[in-house]
Amino acid sequence: DYCWYPLMNSASPVTCCFVSTSRDHPIHMWDAYDGSLRATYTARNHLDELTSGFSIAFEPTGTRFYCGFERTVRVFDVSRPGLAIATRATSKTRRSREGQRGIISCIDFSPDYSGLYAAGSFAGSTGLYVENTPGLIALLGGHTGGVTQVRFSHDGLYLFTAARCDGRILLWDARNTCEVLASFERRAGTNQR
Repeated sequence: DYCWYPLMNSASPVTCCFVSTSRDHPIHMWDAYDGSLRATYTARNHLDELTSGFSIAFEPTGTRFYCGFERTVRVFDVSRPGLAIATRATSKTRRSREGQRGIISCIDFSPDYSGLYAAGSFAGSTGLYVENTPGLIALLGGHTGGVTQVRFSHDGLYLFTAARCDGRILLWDARNTCEVLASFERRAGTNQR
């Protein structure tokens, strides 16, 4: 996965960059002009082995980015390459029925600077979290497959979610997350995003 720096301005080369995560590699920040490596960020598991992220997203101010792992979201400070500055568990254990289980496959932030972010899971759920608050605010279901896309509307009031092998895009009210506001049909017969 990859994510462009949210405050990118072509007139300012310092802001022209993106971060990427891929299997068996650490997270890299790349220069968008010449393709050079600017920084490397690593995540380690309980055995101190390198572990790779599955999804990545900048928060709106661009000072930190969040990376999805199995049952975990890790927070990295852009100005401090190296290890994560925070680890936020989405579920206590693999067998726990509490919290959001599975691999965190996609992340998106509300553009209103409220700190609200959504994390989709291959287990079929979408969790809503706030940056500086530990724990889950709401857990959204409704999909038949693993969630592969979460996206807030430009005003931050609505959340769209889509899943593998699920022919629907669901629209949620981010202010009142109890019900689906609308369902949009699409062709999705594969495991692709």
